[in-house]
Amino acid sequence: MKAIRKATLFAYPILPDWEVNTMASITKRSGSWQYRVSYKDHDGNRRYVNKSGFQTKKAAALAAADVEQQYNRGDDLSLRDVNFLEYYDSWMQTYKVGHVALGTLANYEVTQHHLHSYFPHDQLLRTMSAQKWQDFLNWLGQGRAKSTVRKIQTCVRGMIKSAIDDGVITRDFTCRTEISGGDSKPSSLKYLEASDFKKLLEFCSAHASMSKMYNYIILTGALTGARFSEVVALTWDDVDFRQQTIYIHHGWDYRNHTGLTRTKNSASVRTISIPPSLVSALKNLHADQQAYYMKTGYRDSLNMVFRNAKHQVAGNRSINDDLKNVLKASHINKAITFHALRHTHVSYLLAQGVALEYISKRLGHSSLAITMQVYTHLLHTAEKKQEGLANTALERLQR
Repeated sequence: MKAIRKATLFAYPILPDWEVNTMASITKRSGSWQYRVSYKDHDGNRRYVNKSGFQTKKAAALAAADVEQQYNRGDDLSLRDVNFLEYYDSWMQTYKVGHVALGTLANYEVTQHHLHSYFPHDQLLRTMSAQKWQDFLNWLGQGRAKSTVRKIQTCVRGMIKSAIDDGVITRDFTCRTEISGGDSKPSSLKYLEASDFKKLLEFCSAHASMSKMYNYIILTGALTGARFSEVVALTWDDVDFRQQTIYIHHGWDYRNHTGLTRTKNSASVRTISIPPSLVSALKNLHADQQAYYMKTGYRDSLNMVFRNAKHQVAGNRSINDDLKNVLKASHINKAITFHALRHTHVSYLLAQGVALEYISKRLGHSSLAITMQVYTHLLHTAEKKQEGLANTALERLQR
């Protein structure tokens, strides 16, 4: 986006009969009124803002005064008639590409696709309205979950903030609009109960090996709550056996296969304490892996923790297939994805009374508000448990 600099506003001569001291020319042509505002941009070049079709001189003058007001507060008038889709594309390229994790960037790219599929290419950003945005949300919500529609709105709201800062628009046109779409899957399908969680951990611990690396990956995801891309990005330099911690500061690009990449956000860079059982499992893996590498003469320049016997790092699709088989072998009658291990991790810690603030940092969320929003249903369950404990404690006072 262009940097905005203050400059002197120049105007064409005003009509002799125009009584308001304005810096715009107001003229009548072909039965309607028009205004023309002349100004200098930050490079010193003279530019013009024109608009016609006003029914009265006063309406044209008020519109011209609005342009002058925008200029006087530092708005970049060259962006006044910027195309909505072009602005989003430019904003995403400037602020998101190369600055966010690839998984996060994918959300902005999906949003870009939907915007281009719905809005006409001559839609101006400044003429976007709550009604137009609500119509888009209603269209988008057909056959999609509300959570999906909400993600898209969140992406666009980031762009809107920049547009307001640039002076292209003065308000957020998504305010007071309603998210459309169907309900997400029932929350009970998104995580394992404690009894099944225990079965899963026991099975993975008993069957983990170099040839069945997925058991180590599932075990690590379940006991850390880390994202899949964060788990498979771990190197042995990130594992501190003495302090019993892992350091997460990379993601793994399993979509485009470019290797190590940045984390989802700055808050995702964190050190997580791990239980002794995971420390023991990782020590066994490290010993087996080093012995195998010495035997085969293989050297891993990245020193990856979860590189298997075929010198590969698992992809998201393959690990979900493996998890499906592990759940079946563990006699767990619930289908979940690897990401649901993260929810399971949170569910179990909340049930054990672990503070939400700590859980939020452990997950790598950028704020406690995000954790509260994502895990509302789990917090409600935990709150009911706390209510019971509180009532029991108060009842003891009267015995």
